[in-house]
Amino acid sequence: MSRTELRLDLPTGSWLGDASRAVPSATLRVAETIAVDGSAALGGDDRAPTDGDGPAPADDGREAAATVLVGGTDRDRVGRALADHERVARVTAVRRRGDVRTLRVVGRAPAYLSAARAVGLPIESAVEVADGRAIATVVGDQNRIEAFGRRLAGDGVTVGVAATGTDGSDRTLTEAQRELVFEAVRAGYYDTPRRCTLTELAEANDIAKSTCSETLHRAEGRVMRRFVDGDGPFAPPSDAGDEAAVNRAPSAAVGLDADEGDADKLDAD
Repeated sequence: MSRTELRLDLPTGSWLGDASRAVPSATLRVAETIAVDGSAALGGDDRAPTDGDGPAPADDGREAAATVLVGGTDRDRVGRALADHERVARVTAVRRRGDVRTLRVVGRAPAYLSAARAVGLPIESAVEVADGRAIATVVGDQNRIEAFGRRLAGDGVTVGVAATGTDGSDRTLTEAQRELVFEAVRAGYYDTPRRCTLTELAEANDIAKSTCSETLHRAEGRVMRRFVDGDGPFAPPSDAGDEAAVNRAPSAAVGLDADEGDADKLDAD
C-alpha cells in the first residue's frame, strides 16, 4: 500500500475553503465528522463503496457535524466566517484552551469525506486546512487513491500530491491491524449508527469474533496513544487536571467565553 499526502485546493462554496481563505493566518483542523441525523451517509446515500469511477453518491443536502480545531491568529474571525457561511447551519464553541478554539460546525459535509467513502479509502488522520488548501493523508492501493482524486476533481477540488511513499515499518499499526481496520471502515463498522456488527465483520474476514474484537481494540489503542503523544498547536493538554475537567464536561456544547466579544453570536441559532 502507498501512503500519500494530498493537497486539496478547496473550491469557492466550500465552507472550509471559504472560511480559511477569509482568515489566511489561521489553521483549521477537522478532527471528526458525523451525520447529525444519525445517517451513515455524509452528504451522500447508502450505496456501497467502490474502487471504480461509477456514479458518486448523490448529495441530498444532509447535514453533518464536524469538530473543528482553530489555531493561529484571528481565531475569533474564523468562527464568525463559518457562522456567516450559507452552507453552515450552526456553529457552537465547545472549548478554548490557550491558542486553540474547538468548534462544532453543523453544515454540508466536506467533499473529501463523501469521495473517500465512495471509493472505500480511509483518511488516515485529521485534515488540516489553511488559506483554502487542505492537507489529507490517505493510505491505500493506487487505484483507490486515483479514483478518490477523480471524484474530488469532479466536485471542483484541485488535487495535488505533496508526498508519497510505501507503508513502511514505522507505521502505527501492524499489517493485520491495518487490513482489518480498513475493512471495518469500508463495511461501516465505525459509522454512526453502525452498518456492520462485530459478528458480521468477523465472518466477512473469516476470523473468530474474539480475534476480531481484540485486533480492533489493539489497533484503536495504538492510534489513540499516537494521538495523545502528538505535538504542535493541536496537541492534547499536558495538564492531567485540565484533561479530566474536559472529560467531565457536559455533552451539550457551551457558549464562548465572555471576552470573545462579537463571537458570542455563534450560538444565536
